Amino acid sequence: MKPKMLLFILILGAIATFSLFGTAGAAQDTEQVSPSVTVTSTLSLTLEDTTNVQWEPQSAGSNPTGTIQARISANTGWALTVQATGGWPGTGELTDGNHRIPSSYFKYTSAAGDPTPSGQGTSSATAFDGSNQTSVWTAGTAIGDCRVAITYDLQIPATQDPGSYTTTHTYTLASS
Repeated sequence: MKPKMLLFILILGAIATFSLFGTAGAAQDTEQVSPSVTVTSTLSLTLEDTTNVQWEPQSAGSNPTGTIQARISANTGWALTVQATGGWPGTGELTDGNHRIPSSYFKYTSAAGDPTPSGQGTSSATAFDGSNQTSVWTAGTAIGDCRVAITYDLQIPATQDPGSYTTTHTYTLASS
């Protein structure tokens, strides 16, 4: 065989061998990733229908009522409380700045709205407290969306001084 032809055959053989077996002895390299996340408690509270407790002028001795809705979403157990945080100093009672309507005349109850939450409401009339948070709903469980209906009941005393009375109620949704 001619030397050029032999060289050509050897080169072709080397190329074929390298193509088939050239990477067989190469080292491997692997890496890993470990995704992780910490999910925190997520609570959402929105008060709806609040104009239902902004009553038109009322006569002394009257009994206006109104219902608002607390819209709740939570990924953990929860409880809802309320505290009178404005109004007559130190009590949170309704006031016109000079006179007040005692808290014993202004009460609330709570019941399941729609969609219905788990847990319990406040079925007995409870006065709004300016010193402490009072329970509106207990033992709520994780839920994407539910409603708690809070019914306000104001007994205006027959001897109440005329005036424009107001207060502020602060609702708190907390993990339980």
